[in-house]
This record gives sequence, structure tokens and C-alpha cells, in this order.
Amino acid sequence: MFRLDLEWWPGDPPRYVFTLHNLGPAALAGFALGWSGHGKLDPAVPIENATVLERVSNYNLVAPPEGFVLRPGETWRFVVRGMRLRMRHWTEAASAAFVGPADGVPIAVAVGLCAPEGVMGAPRLGVTRFEGALDDGLALVPWPARVEVEGAVAPVGLCVVDGPAGFETLCAALFADEALLDPGGRVVRLVTADVADEEYRLRFGAEIVLEAAGQAGFFHGLVTLAQVLRGARQDPSCRFPASGVIEDAPRFGWRGVHLDVARQFYALAELERFLAVLAWNKVNRLHLHLTDDEGWRFEVRAYPELTAIGGYRGFGLPVPPLLGSGAAREGGFYTQAELRLLVALAADWQIQIVPEVDVPAHCYAALAALPWLRDADERGAYLSVQDFPNNALNPAVPEVVRFVETVFAELMDVFPGSVVHLGGDEVAAEAWASSPRAQAMGGAKLLQAGLLRRLQAMITGTGRVAGAWDEAAASLLPAGALMFAWQDAAVGPAMAAAGFDVVVAPAQLYYLNMAQDRDWWAPGASWAGCAPVEAVYRFEPASGFAAEDRARLRGVQCCIWSEQLRDRRVFRSLVFPRLSAVAETGWSAAESKDWRRFAAAVALMPVL
Repeated sequence: MFRLDLEWWPGDPPRYVFTLHNLGPAALAGFALGWSGHGKLDPAVPIENATVLERVSNYNLVAPPEGFVLRPGETWRFVVRGMRLRMRHWTEAASAAFVGPADGVPIAVAVGLCAPEGVMGAPRLGVTRFEGALDDGLALVPWPARVEVEGAVAPVGLCVVDGPAGFETLCAALFADEALLDPGGRVVRLVTADVADEEYRLRFGAEIVLEAAGQAGFFHGLVTLAQVLRGARQDPSCRFPASGVIEDAPRFGWRGVHLDVARQFYALAELERFLAVLAWNKVNRLHLHLTDDEGWRFEVRAYPELTAIGGYRGFGLPVPPLLGSGAAREGGFYTQAELRLLVALAADWQIQIVPEVDVPAHCYAALAALPWLRDADERGAYLSVQDFPNNALNPAVPEVVRFVETVFAELMDVFPGSVVHLGGDEVAAEAWASSPRAQAMGGAKLLQAGLLRRLQAMITGTGRVAGAWDEAAASLLPAGALMFAWQDAAVGPAMAAAGFDVVVAPAQLYYLNMAQDRDWWAPGASWAGCAPVEAVYRFEPASGFAAEDRARLRGVQCCIWSEQLRDRRVFRSLVFPRLSAVAETGWSAAESKDWRRFAAAVALMPVL
């Protein structure tokens, strides 16, 4: 048995202290210690009392001094004095480790929580609740455009006449034991009306009349009605109206949530439950980040190695343990058949899935699976911002272009939605600098632009739009491109002024992996800043857009990056209720938002 204790001493330079305890009956010699987490060491700074054997991003394998024997009851202590990014939260420290001889089976090591010198406490886990007030007696998120209701009646179940596909399954997926739907309950009659696609009108009376143009409006209206009913049953301050009207339509057509399933794998059942939560929030886009350096999750039939090799990581594998992975092989991927079923379920719940295969960077897992995609004459090494070596597909290699086009052809066959995301972010400045082929073709910027424009033409040729992170604006043509402005709030207005349609997703507020405050025991990271729930709610996405560019603001999107979300308790703590805050911003008019009302209503929203 072994235990690894961690100490963090902020300073200049900082000290990251590792102490390995041998708690078993046998001595250990000729061994190495491996660990992974979120924090990355500075490769230029040697480790005191240890030798680095292998390092890939946040994975490290180190050995003690030659001849060292770790006897029962003794410890081995070593010190790291250089970090690529200083740790500010407990979730950034190492979270998995193992020991073993080079030719033996690794043994898992228990890893203790890391805390800075003198900092007492425990991890803060759980959904944050706030003081609020429901003056109108309706617990609705997002808030409708117009609410004029009176009186109260018993909150009996709903009997929906000819409801839209998926609404019954949504209620069952979220609240299987609450019986929101009842064949003997209050009748809800659907009436077709000449209104916009997602617009609806609810009229309360002996019967409830729901007016909409089609499936989307009927579905959103029923979600509102079910929220009213559930609030009246769950909270004594809520009521089910006897009469009156609710009229509603969304502010933005794009109300998105991005989920990174590459860094950490999510089972299909988790994704289905997450879709239900999104539908309850009237979110209409799920952006699935299917590939990254740490894992490839999309089945490509032409290249089965992508998932067979790139979908898994572990000690001795082409993709090593990363982001809390241990020595054992772990991971997973989604078959095309599974993804088609997910797409169909999402469509029932009025959600379009936006697939992303991120190219040309963030491809370490792909290149580990298909090493022949590299330029065999490339001799030098560069590191990505996440410290992955040589992680970008080289467009000067002819096989790379064929590979990318094949992957996107299969991707678009599985996902029929109107937007296909090609990534285009964080290509290292030194990418392909030692590739003779790349240099002969003009270098990194020209190669990246050529590849992304080729993909853009392929996507727009099918009648769709190419989505990309804002760095790709230097490569893509505004016509037929949708920019996701993540670097800061000023990027969106700048992209719109340059002629691009824009989805606003500033990392400082809409990256839900960012911690809510600076406390060490708050989960998350804070490299982009901290995002308290109220600040997320109050952010106005149209701020900074010139009047003539407002039409290019398509909507908003929060992004869930999964580096630190291996523990689903951390997921819940970070994502909720901030996801609902972004959802209300995307749906409700700015002037109708009210923090105190939202704070009270969001307590009744479901979480994952």
C-alpha cells in the first residue's frame, strides 16, 4: 500500500512537494512514480531528488535517485519548483498516481488532497443556492416575455391533447416519480397559430389552451406549463394560475451549451440525461467537443484506430494517463449508431447537436493512433499551450488532407444539423517549423488557412455553416462561417464588425470550468478569471456591439471544459446553476431579467 501526500507552497518560485509513503510490508526498489492531474510542471526546471523519465502535458513519470529503496514505513520526498501555471484551486493538483518497476504491473497509489501552507478547510462541493423571492408565484427559468395571470387552482396533473413528440419522455427522464402528466388531469389543448417558430401563448382557464406554430413552440410552451405545475407542487410560495396568459418568444436563436467529452468520457446515459436538463432550460444547441489531445470519441469507420487507440489512455499506451487517469486503461467512444440515436432524441427535445472535430491542433490522440500522418522528415519539437508535443496535423502531408476530408464526410453523415464545428484554435506558433514540407509550402499560417478554407468549402457545399473558435477568423471567409468568441467579451463585437456571425462565449464568464471565486477550496480553475453566478447572470452579451452589427449576434453559449470534471460532484458544483443563468440570458429580454426572482426559481431546476 502506498499514499502520496501533496503540499503547495505559493511563492516565487513556488514549491510543489510530493511525499510517497510505503504503508505496506515489502520494500520497493527500482521503481518509478507516475501521476496526472490538471497542473503542468515547467519542463525547464529540474525536480529536486527525482529524475523525469517521461512527461506529456500533465502526466509525469519520475524515478528516485539511483539505488534508492523505499522500505516499509519510510518515505520518498521530492520537490518541484517550476509550474507552467500556478495552482489556485485544489482541483488543479495531482489526483491519480501509481508506482511500479518498469517491467512490472503498476500499483495504484492513494492521493491525498493538496492544500497550500496554512490553508485549512475542505472541498466545496454542491450546487450553490441564493436568497430570492417569487413575488408572482411562478418558478420559471427562463422568464417569459409577458406574464399576466390571476388566482390559483389545485396543481393537478396535465392531460395534453396531441402533444409534441418527446414531451412525455422528457418528463419521465427528469421526474419519473412526479406524475406531471395525468390522463385524468387538467386538459391542455394545442392550437396552431400564425406565430414565429419557437413562440407560444398559454391561456389559463377551465382548459388550458396552448397556441404555437409547430413542434418547437408547443414543446417550449409545455415546458413552461410543467415548470409552473412543478413549482406549485414543490414550493408553498408558488401557485398554478386560474386564469390569465403567458406569451413568450426567445431573444436569440442560438442558446447553446458546449460539452467537452474528449478530456473526460461521458457515458451515453449521462448525455441523454444532460439533454433533458438542457431542454428544461429551453437550450436549443448542444455543442459536442468530440476530439482533443486527450481522447478521440467519434467512430470513424475509415480509420478504426482513431477510437481503438486514441479513445483510451493508460500507462504504456500511446495516449498516457492524463487529467486524473491512473495506470489502468480507460476511456471510451461513441459509435455512429449511438450518436444517431442521440441526435434523434435531441431533435425530439428541440435541440440540435453541433459536432466538433478540432483541427489542425489538439490532435495528439489522433496522431498517436495514426502516426503515419506525421511528416517523417520533421525533426524538431514544439509544445502546445497545454504542453502536448507536436500535436497539430500537418496540412503539407498529403495524407492529412485526405484524412480530414474523410473524417468530416462521416461526421456530416451522422450529424444532419446546420452547423459543423471545425475548431481551428490554439495552433502553436512554432507548429511545423522543422517540417521541410511545411516550410516549402509557406509555413504554418498559410497551411492552416488553406486547410480550414478547404473544410469550410466542403461544409458550405452541403448547405451548412462552418463553426470555429475565434482564432480561426484569420483563416475563414465570413460568408458561411460562425465564430464562437471565447477569448474575451471584446472579441464578439470585433468579429461582427469584420463581417462574421457570432456566438458570444467569453471564457471569463461563460466557461463553466472556471471557479466561482478565488478560494482554494472552490473547485475549478481560474486562468481566465472567476465567474460568480450573479456575474454570469448579469452579463449582457450585446454590450460593445455597434448598432449596425447587432444582427450578426446570433446568441450565447456557455462552455463546459472537462479537464477537472472527472469527479461528477465537481461537475454539478461548477455547472449549476450557472448553466441556467446563461440559458435565461439567451431566452429572456434583457429588461425582463431579475436576479432575485431567478435566484429563487432556479432552486427548483433539475441538475445532472
